[in-house]
Amino acid sequence: MKKVAIMTWYHYKNFGTALQVTALSRIVEKMGYQPEVIQYIPHGKLITRGIYQNPITLGRAVVRRLNAQNVIRDEKRDAAFSRFIEKHIKLTRRCSSASELYALNGEFDAFICGSDQIWAPTVFDPKYFLDFVQDSGRMVAYAPSIGVSVIEDAYVRTRMKDLIRRFEHLSVREMQGANIIKELCGKDATVALDPTLMLDPDEWNSMASDQAEPDSYILAYFLGNNKLPWRCVKILSDRTDLPVKVVPVFKKDLQRGYHVVSGVGPAEFLGLVRDAALVCTDSFYCTAFSMLYGRPFFAFERFSRKDVHSQNSRIYNILGTVGLMDRLSRTEAEARNKPLGWNVAKTKRYLEIEKQRSYRYLENALRESTEPARVVPDGQYAITNTCCGCGVCTVVCKQDAISVSRDKNGFLRASVIQGRCTGCGMCTKVCPFNGQPSKEIDRERGKLYMAYSTRLDVLRASSSGGVGYELSRFLCERGYDVIGCTYDQEKREATHQRVLAGEVDKLNVFQGSKYLQSTTEHAMKELVGNRCVFLGTPCQVVGVDRLLRLRGQRDNAVLVDLICHGVPSQNIWDKYIEEGSQIYGYGSTPEVSFRYKPRGWRTRYIRIHGNGKTYLRSHKRDLFYRFFLSCHCFAESCYECNYRTRSAADIRIGDYWGPRFRRNKNGVSMIIAMTSDGEEILQQLHRMHRIELQQMSCEEYWTVQFPVNPIRPVFYEELMGELRDPSIPLRVIANKYCKEHELFNRMYSMYSLLKRAHDATKSIALGK
Repeated sequence: MKKVAIMTWYHYKNFGTALQVTALSRIVEKMGYQPEVIQYIPHGKLITRGIYQNPITLGRAVVRRLNAQNVIRDEKRDAAFSRFIEKHIKLTRRCSSASELYALNGEFDAFICGSDQIWAPTVFDPKYFLDFVQDSGRMVAYAPSIGVSVIEDAYVRTRMKDLIRRFEHLSVREMQGANIIKELCGKDATVALDPTLMLDPDEWNSMASDQAEPDSYILAYFLGNNKLPWRCVKILSDRTDLPVKVVPVFKKDLQRGYHVVSGVGPAEFLGLVRDAALVCTDSFYCTAFSMLYGRPFFAFERFSRKDVHSQNSRIYNILGTVGLMDRLSRTEAEARNKPLGWNVAKTKRYLEIEKQRSYRYLENALRESTEPARVVPDGQYAITNTCCGCGVCTVVCKQDAISVSRDKNGFLRASVIQGRCTGCGMCTKVCPFNGQPSKEIDRERGKLYMAYSTRLDVLRASSSGGVGYELSRFLCERGYDVIGCTYDQEKREATHQRVLAGEVDKLNVFQGSKYLQSTTEHAMKELVGNRCVFLGTPCQVVGVDRLLRLRGQRDNAVLVDLICHGVPSQNIWDKYIEEGSQIYGYGSTPEVSFRYKPRGWRTRYIRIHGNGKTYLRSHKRDLFYRFFLSCHCFAESCYECNYRTRSAADIRIGDYWGPRFRRNKNGVSMIIAMTSDGEEILQQLHRMHRIELQQMSCEEYWTVQFPVNPIRPVFYEELMGELRDPSIPLRVIANKYCKEHELFNRMYSMYSLLKRAHDATKSIALGK
């Protein structure tokens, strides 16, 4: 049986979300395929320009971030959703990143994206456009909703245009969406029925719970926070002499004087709609199920017609399709006078026509997309879709068919010389972005430490606690070569170099941070024979770990990975140095200290010295830091990293941020012992009084480091293009792309401080 992967929302505690994915899975199964829903959960919001240009909009965003939305928190409801999903759909293994999604290409015959608002421009995520699928002929769009009438953001428009063009089998849920696609791409999209309307009431009843009081209540369910619908509910309750059952969304729904139904999951929701005497809603899916079950209903607009982000078109489309626009209510008078019933038989005939048409579309699309003749375009061998430039693939390639070089955006990437490649697959075995990710940090039992060197000179030369240096010195004295990152002043780039065992006096070149992507290809080829210590980013360390295990030499090495913020484009650094040389006169190849500590380790300074001139700026005022801290200019692999909470190292090292050590001036390291060997090395250093060591809760790794991938901004390609343009000054680019991020963070910090003060005052007043 051929396998079909479904990419859609399934995880939101939303009735429509759960029911549409269940319906689509059943439809695909009825067509003779084996469906699985891709277990992907996005972790962030859309990042674009112009969102916070309006001060009012910015203020609202800050408040939304700090204050939980005024929505109901219902643990019984959440449990009911989980039970329903577990019972009715099959999930793939968890896929958190592009490389994990990419691996599905070898496991499924076709991919479907849809339904729900997965194509809404306000929540744009290219993964819901199946950007990870190699062969576009295996892609099917089934009834995804764009939701809005216009795509305002130019960057989102460009990205959506490129992504939608790949589809050979294209449908959307609303005519409005089809019109947008036609205007955007010149492609015709079929308007398909939402999958919930493709199943018969009997099929839904098999999944619904029983209700105790059939035909004896008005059901009220509103996702918007408008006053008109609730006034109409009161009028209708008086008119029919029926009680009202409320499925609550907002906290104020608990105080409207009606019977509140708690713990409602998808099964309970189906039962409530099916057995209601009358339904009042602004929800697309509640409207759809009212139609499906033939229940009297009043539909309301959730958004103002003047709202450019209005999603009312969903209800307009479904009501218009079946000739029920008269069920849309906009005044109290309609609640008083409009007939409660409607021509159910006529609507069902309309639905049946649309159902058969949509069924044929999906059936044909799946048949064509699963044809066995389909091959990967161009027949080219690809190592991964998420290259981090570690270079380990070049070491194992016996055909010398792989090279690592900087791409146009300034990042190291591996490329395959197709004429030499034999497709042996050795490169994929060692690639950090292929295969199973490494060991997860144990949140409950993990060995996390606070640590710092006991030598003041080491602390002053190190970015934080100097533990990396002390560890390297300890092992170098005991016969280990040390491979770490240095800054090549002449080439103006970071590179990995080797210090031979016993050459302790040379280890100082590894001290201090280098916030650049390092070249490692040469160092990787030296990972043979001798015992060694390797220090690098988590993805680099995973590559080293896999290479050494392949050669049976893992026991010869101690691997140390660094808690990584991300690596910025080399194009930024080159532009930064060149412009700075002209302005400040320090020359084209100056000395650089990325983490200079004249005022302690918590205030980051960059120091650049050359030609007798010194440039010194804090991270708050420096151009390079502006880009680095915005996270807008990292390598694409940084946005898809599998190793924020996983590690192949023996020891993980980083700064111990957070309030706990804010008074410390010299630097404190956060250390995680990932293996027993790593733990033993730390304890030896402590016994030798080379480091102070104190065990802390591993939970602090999550609260201090916030180990979540940054979000790739939709303007990424435009930003990279401007960085390549020598005519555009770096400050102009920074002001264009970083200013909003900085403003938001300043306002957030200010508001957070005020809120903590307010909460503290409130606690004192309450005597807590």
